[in-house]
Amino acid sequence: MIKFMHKYAKFFYVFFFLIIISFIFFYVGPIDKSLEQLALVEIGEKKIYPDEYWRMYENMKNYYSNALKEKFTPEMEKELRLKDIVLEGIIDNELLLSEAINLGIKVTDEEVNDAITHDPSFIRDGVFRKEIYLRTLELSRLNPRYFEQKKRDDLTIQKMRRLIELAANTKAEIPKEFAGALKGNEQAMESIMKSIQDEQKAKTLRSYMQGLRKIIPVKVRAELIAWEGGDGAKPVV
Repeated sequence: MIKFMHKYAKFFYVFFFLIIISFIFFYVGPIDKSLEQLALVEIGEKKIYPDEYWRMYENMKNYYSNALKEKFTPEMEKELRLKDIVLEGIIDNELLLSEAINLGIKVTDEEVNDAITHDPSFIRDGVFRKEIYLRTLELSRLNPRYFEQKKRDDLTIQKMRRLIELAANTKAEIPKEFAGALKGNEQAMESIMKSIQDEQKAKTLRSYMQGLRKIIPVKVRAELIAWEGGDGAKPVV
């Protein structure tokens, strides 16, 4: 698994980006700022606090644990640099959201409503259940207005990401030395072309994010999420 992820790191980044978008705002309630916490990340005027980071980190850790079962060991988590990846994902999403707002990219009320009413978490027997929706938010200590705003932000980020990917050169071509060997094997051809396209999109996205970091101030206090006493110890927040 680890060797596979290293070998296909570019494609894994795209996969991860899709995952973290789905977790970045979901079931993360407002943080009580009365405790005068230091911000872990400052992106322009936006601040991300350690509590928010750890919730997102736990969401991501649980995702991999559920997906990989016993294969997801502490060693794998460490080799994947999960802590760093979650932090980078948070920063990237906030940068994309900031730039989308600057560019005037909007999400309509209808789009937000459609995303919520088609969310599997709130559907039973093929139908959206408002009572399940409200109960789920209540259990997560979220009010509908807050959740809907975060869903709007989520959709805005996705729109921004798709816009960037449109700039990628997606006209993939199989190298001539392999084209002959793959002739007649349409399934293999399509699989390879998709991998090439994904790599091009990942490169375009990374290049764009690097550019954003040069023009939007980003301050990170990494010491706020340092492990105390080594592996497996309690995080310092």
